[in-house]
Amino acid sequence: MEKYDISQPVVLKKGVYQLNDEPNFNYQLNRVINWDGGRLEDVEKISHKIHDSTDWKRELIALGDTAFKEGRTGNAIAYYRMSEFFMYDGDPDKKKYYEKVTKLFDAYYSDFFEGEHRRIDRMEVPFGDVKLPVMHVVPTGESRGTIVLHGGNDSYFEEFLFLVLYLQEKGFEVYMFEGPGQGGVMRMQGVHFTHEWEKPTGAILD
Repeated sequence: MEKYDISQPVVLKKGVYQLNDEPNFNYQLNRVINWDGGRLEDVEKISHKIHDSTDWKRELIALGDTAFKEGRTGNAIAYYRMSEFFMYDGDPDKKKYYEKVTKLFDAYYSDFFEGEHRRIDRMEVPFGDVKLPVMHVVPTGESRGTIVLHGGNDSYFEEFLFLVLYLQEKGFEVYMFEGPGQGGVMRMQGVHFTHEWEKPTGAILD
């Protein structure tokens, strides 16, 4: 499998597209493109076919399969990751595709995390009976400050890879963490969201 070329400049995508008449589907399709590494030309082809969660699952998995067969691993990661977003709890494919995409992500982007030119340290912070994953970066020059970063309740740890790298290039030390209800903390460790968000945040700060 190919690996991501880490010598490429970090570019954050921008733009909002009208892809689906249902506001939530439209927003999440934009997320596939701007946060997860999908291509507009791929998503445009299937966006009108999505009317419910079953359509979403089918079309995003199909996009992932096509991209993977064509050797576009970064695009496949985007489509597989978001394919399980609207899968209901109890659907065996939800965990299956989460595990699939996490393994692809770790392999494809591994040069950021290991080897001679690695830029990111991965850590695990104990929190109750679970471990919260953390990405930690330090700038190459003098630090302009430290940022503690997390996503929203339905976010994935991996979605923030390029934002973390961008902030590093701008001179910031960054701790990006995933907490209860997010990504693998919920899907693999079984811990759902808590309104007492100061508790997992406190564990990271400590």
